[in-house]
Amino acid sequence: MKIVAIHSKKTGSTHAISQMLLEEIRRLRPDAEVSEFSVAGFKPCVGCFSCFAKGEETCPHYDSVHPLITAMEESDVVVLDSPTYCMGMSGAMRSFTEHLGYRWFAHRPHPAMAGKIGVAISTTGSMGAGGVTKALKAQFFGLGMAKYFRLGFAVMGFDWKDINPKKKARIRRVVRRTARKIAAKSGKAKRGVYLRLILWAMRFVQQRNTWFPLDRQWWQDQGWIK
Repeated sequence: MKIVAIHSKKTGSTHAISQMLLEEIRRLRPDAEVSEFSVAGFKPCVGCFSCFAKGEETCPHYDSVHPLITAMEESDVVVLDSPTYCMGMSGAMRSFTEHLGYRWFAHRPHPAMAGKIGVAISTTGSMGAGGVTKALKAQFFGLGMAKYFRLGFAVMGFDWKDINPKKKARIRRVVRRTARKIAAKSGKAKRGVYLRLILWAMRFVQQRNTWFPLDRQWWQDQGWIK
């Protein structure tokens, strides 16, 4: 079992909950291998469309982004976490996810993503964590992943050490339940009907694709279209 955890930063309540989840999974699955990355300081996508038109290796930020995308493709579970900033995900996480577009189902979805589990984690002082986990879940959906979990908490504190012990205990119970589900479903998750229908429909789009020939060639190379 391989897990990749991609953090907005390696401090704070959101990161603490990510670590709690990883510890619980390791306890349930001692064979779990965990790789961790931080996207703090990531440069945003410049909108050059080079990844779509010329290939992802031509992205000006390829050296930073490629190792993380490769780790995601090689994992069974993908964890994305972000504190809630102004009712949205952090700029660092947004900068990273902007670079995932060429791997969305409308372009060049990787077949390895089909059985993966995604976990979206966020904390906030009071409001907005649900919106952040929903936005991160959209990334999992766009990448064609099979199953998603959302862990969003209003912690009413600036740092994990400041959080009320009763609230910490409630969070731990939720995290433990989620870890059990992840451990049980890892390697067995399957895409839902809605996503399978979208991917089926995309076959017809790609057969007529003249705007991004690399995308059409990818679908042909995977054997999805002739």
